[in-house]
Parts: sequence; C-alpha cells; structure tokens
Amino acid sequence: MVIYRNYVWPLSAGIGLTIFGAILSCIWSDLFFSQIKKMMILSEGSTSFYIWRDIPIPMYLECFLFNITNAEDIRSGKNVSIQVQQVGPYVFKEIRKKVNITWNDNGTVTYRNQRFWYHQPEVSNGSLSDVVTSINPIIVTIAYALRNERVMLRVFVDMVMRMVHREIFMRANVSAWLFDGVEDPMLNLANRIPNLPYDIPFDRFGWLYARNGSVDYDGEFVANTGEKDFFQLSMVETWQHTNRTVYRDKCGDLVGSSGELWAPQRGLDELHIFAPDICTHMTLTADGPVKHMGLDGMQYVANDSLFDNGYNYPDMACYCDEPRDHNCLPAGALNVSSCRFGAPAFVTRPHFLDMDPYYPSKIRGLAPDKKYNFKMAIEMNTGMPLAISAQLQANALVRHIPGMSLNNQLPDPDVLVPMFWFREEIVVNEKYANFAKTALRIKFDTPFAFYTLTAIGCALLAWGLWSYRQNRNLVRSKQHHNQDTSLMQSFLKKGESS
Repeated sequence: MVIYRNYVWPLSAGIGLTIFGAILSCIWSDLFFSQIKKMMILSEGSTSFYIWRDIPIPMYLECFLFNITNAEDIRSGKNVSIQVQQVGPYVFKEIRKKVNITWNDNGTVTYRNQRFWYHQPEVSNGSLSDVVTSINPIIVTIAYALRNERVMLRVFVDMVMRMVHREIFMRANVSAWLFDGVEDPMLNLANRIPNLPYDIPFDRFGWLYARNGSVDYDGEFVANTGEKDFFQLSMVETWQHTNRTVYRDKCGDLVGSSGELWAPQRGLDELHIFAPDICTHMTLTADGPVKHMGLDGMQYVANDSLFDNGYNYPDMACYCDEPRDHNCLPAGALNVSSCRFGAPAFVTRPHFLDMDPYYPSKIRGLAPDKKYNFKMAIEMNTGMPLAISAQLQANALVRHIPGMSLNNQLPDPDVLVPMFWFREEIVVNEKYANFAKTALRIKFDTPFAFYTLTAIGCALLAWGLWSYRQNRNLVRSKQHHNQDTSLMQSFLKKGESS
C-alpha cells in the first residue's frame, strides 16, 4: 500500500497541476488581452484617453532654416549655384492636446488638435533675432500660380510686383520666418489678381504663423476608438469632413493613425501615419528592435519609397498628375502645392536625404545624413509609442516663367530651394515608461506563477512515472523470486521422494 501511494499521488497531483497551470495560462492570456483592450480603447475615463487627449510625454520642436549666403553674387548676375548655410536649431517646447471632443455612436470620436509652442533659448543654437535670407515665397507662389496663364497677364502682374519688390530674396529674423510672420503687401494684393486658383487666408507669411494655440489649423478629425474593431484604434476615418484627400486615385485614400496610439499588434511590417500638413500619410517600415527606458520595442523608419512619385514604386504614381509632366519631380520630393494654397511647395527629408540627385546637385552646403530620417519606435505588447523623430523639410520650386522677370532672377532656371526643416522629438519619460512596465509585469509576471504550477506538475508527473516504473520493476523482481523459490522447493521435494 505504501508503494502504491508513492507513485499514485505524484501522478495524480502532476496531472492536475499540469492541466490546471496550462488552463490558467490560456485564460490569463485572454484576460490580459481583454484588460489591454479595456485600457486602450478610447472612451471617457479610459487609461488611453488621458494619454491621447493630453500627451504626457515631453515634446520638443527643433526648427532649422537655410540662410542663402551668396545672394549678392546672384543679384550681380553671376552664374553661380545657390549656397546655403543651416542655422539653428531654434528649440520650442510643444504642448499638444485634443479639444472639441465629441463621442459618436458608430465607435468613432471627433476632435481637433491644439498646439502651443514655447521658445527654449537655453537649448537653442542662436537667437530668434538672427536674420536669415531666403527666397520670397509670395513672389514664387504668384508666379507658379500664373504659369499657365496668358503672357500679357503675367507681364502685368510682374509689373505690379515690381512696384513692391526689387528682388526675389527676402530678409527677416527667425521669429518672423517661424511664428510672427513676415509682412508683405503682395499678400493683400494676391486675392485681387485674376485667375489665381486659391484664396490665401493669411495677411503674413510664416512657417508656423497663426498655428500657435489654433484649434482650426490642423482641421477636424474623426478617428476610430477601437470599440468595434480594436485593431483600428486611433485610425483616422475622416479629415475635414471627407475620407479623401487632395491626391488622385489610391493616393487620395485616407490612411493611417494620428500617431498617438496603436493597437498592440506583433509582426507588423509597416505603419502608416497621417500627416495633415502634407494632406496624406507616410509609410514607415520595420527596421529592427530597440530599447528605450528599459522597454523593448520595434523601430520603424522611412525608406526610399517615401515621396517616390512612382519612379521606383508604381503604386505611388498617383501622387503626380496624369499624364505625368515636368511638375512631377524625381523621386524623393512630394508636391504639396494643392495642400498649401497653390504654393510651389515640395516636401523632402532634411538636406534632400535619399532624393534623386538632380535637384540636390544644384545646391551647395547640404549635408544629408541617415540621422535625419523619419523614425518611430513602438512597444508592441501595449501599442505605446516609445520614441518619435519626425523630420521633414519644406522647399520652394523656382522655375523661370516667361513674363515673370522678378521670379526669374536665379541663374538656374529650374531649382528646388531648401528653406526650412524641423525635427519633432518625443521620447518616453520615466512616468510613462513605468506605466508601460506595470502593464507588462501584469502580463508576464502573473502567468509566470501559472507556468511554475505547470512545471511543478510536470516534475510530479515525471516523479510519479519514475516511481511507477520502479514499483513495477520491484513487483516483477518479487514475482521472479517467488517463481524461483517455488521451482527450487518443487525440485527439492522431487529429490527427497526419489
């Protein structure tokens, strides 16, 4: 009876603990996913709501401007390439929040962005009073808008512009170029010029003019809350009351997240981020694992498909008009003129990184580097962004247009002039990291106890099987011994009888 108990109880306990631990592990996996969904789905009072509404991670905007250093040579008629010098960064702390939030019955939420920027002189390289020389964007915008109009109209408009300006260059301090705006009488006259395809709603020009504190500039968004389809969490459903953008065909589809939240999804090869400033989305591809504040994540980066225009990736040909013409720039520059009030604005990566060499070869002073690439890191178990380095550059296309002499002062008749680029940095802080670590401990530490039960169960099961085999061998040994004893006794009895 003792031998029987020696293998029966570990077998019973082992089977029970193994099954119990395995069942609990499976149940916990489902419970954790349900708990993460509850935390991440956007709703009034959910954990993700406060992160999404008021981003708790410190954000900084670094602004760089390109100062044209040989404007005097160009004024004097020398046949020289444009020479630029990067100035900055001029650093601003960014506070971003969602306002005018409305919850919809179909599992979406309507909202607007509001951003505030505060100058940080102690970490800036230079003063906001620094003077920068660049191309006058008003002159080149008016010329570009009239490029297909009658020559007589262009000559008349050129005469009007020459009453106000004597050259294509503009000098202003950094503060005016960025937030305060540069006054230009042509802005007031522009809306009176016939045949301009756009109304210009500003009285000044500045890269971030009228944006500080505005609730209207970025437009109205409708995003998925994840309630009905968790894996669509934070995906933009409509922007400016439509699910289409200014581009044609597939390129005009509204795709991507606003960038603050992602549903936990492992194995994603690509991420899509919708950027209202360029009226389209950007695609980032998986680059490899990274670690931030002790958290493991996957980094996504822009590759050569960004702003390709169909040269190497046929699916992106719809970013150019059909049929394709000289307004479709080589790979690496996206035409955003229809998104920027008709201005000849083209977006690239900083310093023309990975762009076709045709336009970069015409500018001296650029230094493209992989550190300027657009990248983003995400913790895949929770979908929380760990680090974002959003980096883009604004450029003005300046082409000679018959009849527009003020616009035609550059020696090169077809040049893409770099004007301004920014880096928006977001890196996970300790408070945000601890929140993510707590969620991960719940996921990994708790099931560890269940795995331990399973392991103990397996050990007991092995012990029970070993005890069973030992007991069986012992029983067989006794049976053989008894048989041998019986045979011996029988043999002895036969001998005595004989």
